Amino acid sequence: MKLVMFDIDGTLTESNNLDNESYLQALYEVFGFSEVSSDWTSYTHVTDACILNEIFQNKLDRIPLSKEVEAFQQRFLELLLDGTKARGGVKAISGSSDMLKNLLASGDYQVAYAGGGWTASAIFKLKSANLPIDNIPYAFSDDDESREGIMAIAHSRAEIYYDQLFSEVVYIGDGVWDIRSAKKSGYSFIGIACDNQAQALFNEGATDVFPNYDDYESFLLALKKATGITKGDTFS
Repeated sequence: MKLVMFDIDGTLTESNNLDNESYLQALYEVFGFSEVSSDWTSYTHVTDACILNEIFQNKLDRIPLSKEVEAFQQRFLELLLDGTKARGGVKAISGSSDMLKNLLASGDYQVAYAGGGWTASAIFKLKSANLPIDNIPYAFSDDDESREGIMAIAHSRAEIYYDQLFSEVVYIGDGVWDIRSAKKSGYSFIGIACDNQAQALFNEGATDVFPNYDDYESFLLALKKATGITKGDTFS
């Protein structure tokens, strides 16, 4: 049985723009930080925790205090809520709801979530998009500031929750950082992206990239042929 592990923003929910805007706005409102790079690939790890730590190091030559992180998270979540209301809710990537229902009912796959956002914002977006949350193990940026660390924790929690070992793991993501982290972790990868973003994933070695989950049979076929790779290997 394979473990299918999902990123959230851009992979299950159409929330990348809202997330980026809210994050930058919260940085300005809470700390007065402006002229912050939104090129997420310029940070060591593309996770909420790592990005905040590196911005603090750059601006103040220190990492944020726990109370500062809490204040930022609170305002960030408020801005997400406001932005969600203005947009009429966070939308699920087309076909993702049915796809998850099918996988959860399958006898061949188990599901876990592993995203770079904080838990509160990730759960909020999943709920807003009416995607399943209960009885699905997960790890997010509260657990580790690296994506590989988040993936490893989600993997471990899934093995405990489902009471089985997973030698084959497929990670589903939309960013180049997702496929790079999957490769480092020894996981197979399937991309969810369009146009230039899809091409960027192909350039990183992805063999299967879909714009959404509407063609479930093709997505399922990609899952069936996906097998784990050795850490450090390149994708064939």
